[in-house]
Amino acid sequence: MEFERILTNIRRHVTLTEEEETQLCAIMSIKQLKRKEFLVRSGEDARHEYYVNKGCLRTYYIDHKGMEHNTYFAVEGYWVSDIYSRTFNAPALCNIIALEDSELVHIPNMALEDFLKKVPGLERFFRISYQNALAMHHLKTIQLLSMSGGERYNYFRTKYPELDKRVPQKHIASYLGFTPEFFNTIRSKAIRSSNTGATVKSM
Repeated sequence: MEFERILTNIRRHVTLTEEEETQLCAIMSIKQLKRKEFLVRSGEDARHEYYVNKGCLRTYYIDHKGMEHNTYFAVEGYWVSDIYSRTFNAPALCNIIALEDSELVHIPNMALEDFLKKVPGLERFFRISYQNALAMHHLKTIQLLSMSGGERYNYFRTKYPELDKRVPQKHIASYLGFTPEFFNTIRSKAIRSSNTGATVKSM
């Protein structure tokens, strides 16, 4: 069943009746993306929620100098959208692009909002999801301010091992706030340390 993965994800946090699950499926659709295809472009209206069935996507913005800055990666079981556009009915701030051929569950924001009014239990699910996302964003901010480069990379490798293997290194470097040169140094130290059972604690 094409929506079974997202329903399983929701069931971990809330219980919907069979009828409510059927109604939810009625407002969802499947979207396929090829590698390097955009899901959202900066400046577009991006008032949708997406759940990743398979594949890998990255979210990034471009600064006034034309430099890309990665802010989020999404693989199977993750949600992805431009939360600013969805929340404030404004143009998207970020681009979202597929790093691999991907399959997503698409939920239009207006249809979702109407459904949440009818089924408040699902609103709790999204509250938990956004709360977790906000907490992780807060943690990342603190890490950037307090952790050394080696500590940040070690945490990333431990917390998101699938991303470390599937996301190109240059994008991980951008996400962690490193230059490519500094990231290569950090990564080389991490590989050498892992071979000796140590961790990278400096830089």
